Amino acid sequence: MTDLNVDTPRSAALSYAAQGWPVFPCHSIGARGCSCCQPDCSSPGKHPRIARGLHAASTNRETVERWWRRWPSANVAVRTGIESGLVVIDIDPQHGGSGTMRSLIANHSPLARGPVVRTGAGGWHLLFAHPGEPIRNSAGTRLGAGIDVRGDGGYVIAPPSRHASGNLYRWNTPPEHLPRLPGWLLGMLRTPERRQSPEIREPIRIDDALSAWARVALDGEADRVRAAPNGSRNSTLNRAAFSLGQIVGAGVLDASTVEHVLTDGAIATGLGEREALLTIRSGLRAGLQHPREPRSRSSASPSAARREATVDVGLDIAP
Repeated sequence: MTDLNVDTPRSAALSYAAQGWPVFPCHSIGARGCSCCQPDCSSPGKHPRIARGLHAASTNRETVERWWRRWPSANVAVRTGIESGLVVIDIDPQHGGSGTMRSLIANHSPLARGPVVRTGAGGWHLLFAHPGEPIRNSAGTRLGAGIDVRGDGGYVIAPPSRHASGNLYRWNTPPEHLPRLPGWLLGMLRTPERRQSPEIREPIRIDDALSAWARVALDGEADRVRAAPNGSRNSTLNRAAFSLGQIVGAGVLDASTVEHVLTDGAIATGLGEREALLTIRSGLRAGLQHPREPRSRSSASPSAARREATVDVGLDIAP
């Protein structure tokens, strides 16, 4: 890998892009808080400054130069997943992440030494090479309390960005090489999560017409979440979860599928994953109480053939 220049957000963004890591600008932290100027900002300094967020991330030098000429102090976000070849393990000591990681290492094996970022919140980002198979984002659900995973459809804030606390993100160990995920860790990230609502049984078997209707509804709500402007992201997410929860209540969609899709959309807009999950689960619970199906279902011919389908649903890091 090339040497990094992280003296300024602009130079860092250009260095990351030169390594093939797609980047995009996020809001910055100033004397009055987040540059979005929203008093109720839920992700200060962590949500995108540009439309489409991580989906607009780029390695093009001219594009990156243009962004940071416009916003010189913008925090730098690096897209994770197959696009950058990165998987990031985010350890948050304030939520028990250090203890969780020590237990994982004690029960399995030490992690290979690789790039380490000291986050502005006092935690760590551990960088690994993407294995070439889907790695979903998670917030304390796959590896345990206080450990988030950023993979496909995710991003991380990178040095020298400023955290809401005023602290800077910095490299403890520069990215000279990316280690592979150890087998035990990859296995845990590969294992499907089963976070279904107790009211819903899995798998759910539905006919093709209902399946198509449900998927259109799911895609439409996910698009609305991704397009939600500042100031309405959380309320849009709640409405989407409620609407889809109604379909889950009718037994036509799976709750864990809705959680995955809406969480990915919320992260893309800059919402924090923990907050997003709370909002989604609240909306789902409310929607379950008011199940709905397409109005045309009752008029379908009872003799029509129905094909069934299944809805997929000791930490050795220097301070």
